[in-house]
Order: sequence, then structure tokens, then C-alpha cells
Amino acid sequence: MDKVLSTVEVVQVFLARLAAQDAAGIARLCAPTVEWEAPDPNGVCWTTGLRTRREVESQFLTLFATFCLERLSARQVIVDGGDAAVVCSARWRVLASALRVDVRFVVVLSVHLGEIEQCWQLPDTLATAVATGVARTQA
Repeated sequence: MDKVLSTVEVVQVFLARLAAQDAAGIARLCAPTVEWEAPDPNGVCWTTGLRTRREVESQFLTLFATFCLERLSARQVIVDGGDAAVVCSARWRVLASALRVDVRFVVVLSVHLGEIEQCWQLPDTLATAVATGVARTQA
């Protein structure tokens, strides 16, 4: 019988798989359906609602096809039972342009029986939209 991971362990594995750019591994941490809220990799359009593991994997595959993760750090992890909020910063390199972008973000996870049932990703969408050329700021 497999050991059920605690919320803290799920967060640790999630961050390790994110750092390794392991989309399939992240999807395997999820329940068969996940309540999902996250922007697309360009930071423009938000997707919400239920997602399957395959859709979660696809979301991360798209992210990793757009950006290469160069640095990831968790500044704070707050756990309350099955809920966790992780305050992070990351340096991504845009694969199309080699431009580097520093992004601060929060990931909120709800874990039940060792599986992620809810995932909210709240990144600095303006920074990613500017880095990918979707948005511009005035100088």
C-alpha cells in the first residue's frame, strides 16, 4: 500500500517537479479532476474550472515550451491542514527571445488524501506578458 503524502510533502514534491520542469510528474500529484485557476503562459488569458490530469500536464507542457526555469525559490510556505499557500519567486528565460524575466507568484493548493484537488496560481502576469511581447509598458 502506498503512503499518502501530507500537505507539506505534496508541496515539496510539487516544487521539486516544477523546478525539474516535470509536467507529467506535476499532473500525477493531482486528483483525477482539479479545481483550476491559472493564467496562460503569456499571462493574458485566465483559465478556471475543473481540469483533468491530462489538461494540467498540457498547461505545464505549454509553460515549459514557452519558458525555461532558471531559478525557483520558495520564500514562504503556509500550511493549514489540507491547504497550503506558497509564496515564490522565479527567473524564467523566454525561449523565443532569450529574454529573462523575474516573476513573483503565489500557488495555493488544497490537498486531500495526498492529491491536489485545487490549484490556484497567482503570478505577476504583467511581467510575463511584457517578456513574451504580448504587452508593452511605456518608458
